[in-house]
Amino acid sequence: MNRELLPSESKRDCRIISEFRVRTILSKVLSDDRKKLLVLKTFLNRTSDSVFITDEKGITLDANRKFEELYGWTREEVIGTMMPMTLESLALASASSERSELRDSIDLQGLKRHRKDGRTVLVDVAVAPVRDDEGAVFAYVIIETDVTGQRRAEEKLKESEERYRILIDTLPEPIVVYQDNMLVFANPAAYQSMGAEHPSQLLGLDISSFVDAEDLERIVADEIDPIKQPSTDNVIRIVRFDGTVIQVEFSAAQIEYEGKPAMQFLCRDITEQKNAADKLAAKERELSRILKLSPEPIVLTQSGVITFLNDRAIQLLRGTCASQFVGRHILSIFSESQHQILEDRMRRVVESEEYMEFIELKLLPLEGEAIDVEAASICVRKYLEQPVVQIVIRDLTDRKRAEEMIRRSEKLSIAGELAAGVAHEIRNPLTALRGFMQLLRARNTDYVDIMLMEIDRISFIVNEFIGMAKPQALRFVECDLKQLIESVMTFMQPQALLFNVQMELKVAGDMDKPLVECEPNQMKQVYMNVLKNAIESMPRGGKIEISIADDMDGYLLTRIVDQGVGIPEERLGKIGEPFFSLKESGTGLGLMVCNRIVEAHRGKLNIYSVVDKGTTIEIALPLRAIS
Repeated sequence: MNRELLPSESKRDCRIISEFRVRTILSKVLSDDRKKLLVLKTFLNRTSDSVFITDEKGITLDANRKFEELYGWTREEVIGTMMPMTLESLALASASSERSELRDSIDLQGLKRHRKDGRTVLVDVAVAPVRDDEGAVFAYVIIETDVTGQRRAEEKLKESEERYRILIDTLPEPIVVYQDNMLVFANPAAYQSMGAEHPSQLLGLDISSFVDAEDLERIVADEIDPIKQPSTDNVIRIVRFDGTVIQVEFSAAQIEYEGKPAMQFLCRDITEQKNAADKLAAKERELSRILKLSPEPIVLTQSGVITFLNDRAIQLLRGTCASQFVGRHILSIFSESQHQILEDRMRRVVESEEYMEFIELKLLPLEGEAIDVEAASICVRKYLEQPVVQIVIRDLTDRKRAEEMIRRSEKLSIAGELAAGVAHEIRNPLTALRGFMQLLRARNTDYVDIMLMEIDRISFIVNEFIGMAKPQALRFVECDLKQLIESVMTFMQPQALLFNVQMELKVAGDMDKPLVECEPNQMKQVYMNVLKNAIESMPRGGKIEISIADDMDGYLLTRIVDQGVGIPEERLGKIGEPFFSLKESGTGLGLMVCNRIVEAHRGKLNIYSVVDKGTTIEIALPLRAIS
């Protein structure tokens, strides 16, 4: 059976139940607050902003992990302390504290804070006051965002924009921006080029108001839209505000200007350059006409390839038009044996500033035999990547013919002057032959050998006359210079005897056979002419010394020294000129012919003389061989 509860027991049980319920409710409420605190703490430690809490006096009560990362202090180090700030930050914080009394929160931007390591950081700060039930502020929650990198990037961007602005403003080249069919920007150089006093005179104008009408029509005809074609180089004429026209070269690029598509034009005034180019082109046309009509054949080459021939050169090569030769190598129109010489000259003329003098060459025309020419060259446009070499050619056909006639005339002159001596020389052996023949009638003797020797001598002299009068083709052969001079001395001996002159030949001791490459008959003519002049310079007799030696420069040197009357110094420079002679009956052609022959042999002829002491003539020929 159930026992009935007493009144006192019932009250006690109700109180116990009530207390239990209150305790349960309180426990549940406290448990919910702890959860909220845990959630809030987790949020604070995970947020990307620095958060710390201070009391109303600025003493730090708590801080999150981002705070520790931003400033370098741990939570334990800052709790109970005041955050270090710059003077500027302190002033802002004080002002914000006063303002926070009047409103719930305040935002500060660009506040400078000190880190633990002494560096400063820039932060944007949001300060929220915490109030009690009566509205009094008892704490502050400070949320800080690190904007150091952002502010530095903004400063750099600002500096970059300022540098770009200064660059645009100081650039000597005009820059304009074209947008929505009008100019929206122009730098100082642009309005100066246009003759404007201020950029506002240009801004808002359409390009049709200052671009030359013909160029505008061309742009429209070519369908050139600078907005659609962002990279277009061109040259147009611009009409300035004063009405003058300038030539402008421009390049365009697509940009964004104030958030809208636009075209930026970089311009350059090329009026002076264009005028100079026009003048240069006119000058080149004039020079080209001069070259084309020049009486001398002229060929221009680049890297050895023919690029231009004038009319006279085409005619000399027996062509009909320049296209027959343009594009061919310059060596193709010259004898193959001279290609090495030409290649060396072409290389040297490009490497140096010197003018390469005329040398004799063989030109190969399209038809017919090779032509004797002389050519000189000079580099006329060395500054180009492929320098231009100008070659001037002279036809030597007529000159060679004239020189041959002069040589023949000189031979006849020498033969005539030698006639008396030769006649005397022939008469002596004939007299001996006649006497010995008479003796042979009486008895048999051994004089036959003497007779044969004298007959051989007559035969030699006659052969020399025949060889001198006979036309000779130029054929270079290896020749013993000693034997050649000895044969000339034998031929000149009769005249030397008439003038009581002795001739002596000496060869350097280290030379057995002084060999040269020459045309023997022509070199005999040179030595005969020189010896004849030496003999005639000594009317009272004397001695001629002839020596052969190596001058150590690749030449074989023949020195002929006489004891004649000599040549006055003021006349020495004219020796060798046609029709200038120191002899009454002389023509002056002898030494001129000798000079030509020696030059054709790539040699040198020099004359030294002292009045009343004698004359020395040196003939240097390229050394062929020494054995």
